[in-house]
Amino acid sequence: MPDALPAGPLRIGFVGCGRVTAELHLPALARLEDVEAVALADPDTACARRVAGEFGIARVHPDAATLAADPAVDLVAVCSPPRHHAEGALAALAAGRHVFVEKPLALDLESADALVAAVGDRVAAAGFNLRVHRQVVAARAALAEGRLGELRMIRTHWTAAARPAGWRADPAQGGGALWELAIHHLDLWRFLSGREPTGVRASGDDDTLALTAQIEGGPLLATTVAVGTSDANQVELAGEQGRLLLDLYRGDGPLWMPIGRAAGGVGVRLRAAAGSAASLPRQALAARAGGDYRLSYTAEWEAVLAAVRDGTLPPANFEVGRRAVALAVAAERSLRDLVA
Repeated sequence: MPDALPAGPLRIGFVGCGRVTAELHLPALARLEDVEAVALADPDTACARRVAGEFGIARVHPDAATLAADPAVDLVAVCSPPRHHAEGALAALAAGRHVFVEKPLALDLESADALVAAVGDRVAAAGFNLRVHRQVVAARAALAEGRLGELRMIRTHWTAAARPAGWRADPAQGGGALWELAIHHLDLWRFLSGREPTGVRASGDDDTLALTAQIEGGPLLATTVAVGTSDANQVELAGEQGRLLLDLYRGDGPLWMPIGRAAGGVGVRLRAAAGSAASLPRQALAARAGGDYRLSYTAEWEAVLAAVRDGTLPPANFEVGRRAVALAVAAERSLRDLVA
């Protein structure tokens, strides 16, 4: 049984003090009430102390196991390089803590299965913030309402300007375009279609990938990812009644295009402009917090905290994380077969 939660804010300890912790998760938590980041752990003690000073965090530990044993921590957020995710999460679960693991849950199915088996009655969340992105939530609602009719295709695209360095350039450590970018969209394949993809195929290299899959009797799935080019994060849903375009780095959208209407048509463009203008107050508020993409991390933490306090489900549990790992492993296998 996990320890009973104390009165007052939920106390979170972060394993890993890199970009995702310092620039995304800690600022997201700062927008919420009844939660507090109380501890950090990183083998780079200088980095840990710098982040601790920036966010007013008093407790700094040398490793995940020590942080997990800290009685001041209720939930451990594992945001270390991915090859250490399973180790950190297992330490937290063994200590009776609730756990959040940034994507990917693990880099192989054996480790992912071990994590799923170890959960018990703890809240165990996998970090797929796009599931609660405002536009993705709207797209799910449109699909549930049947607005698109039968879904025929899901096509996604993610490019990043920065070229990865350090562990982020090494797929063996959880870097590269597949584990850094594509795995988010592999999860969206399942989340938006509501079904299990099969027959994953991949071509490309560590920096540029094209992935496809199929769903028997369902939509075609396709994703392209690349680094070292302009930033874009987009999803297109094509159904028998029209298309829905999501641009996850923009403040407006989704853009709805009924069947028979060209994307560049004057009517479609005028309606899109009117919708964008009407949403300017909301866009301005979102922009003050860094935009909808960064706000998705706040929404993710709101849902995780509700899961801990109220027993609701997190946006993605460890089983969801394990299924995304399975798709990424299948893509890796396809790449190896292509080279062979």
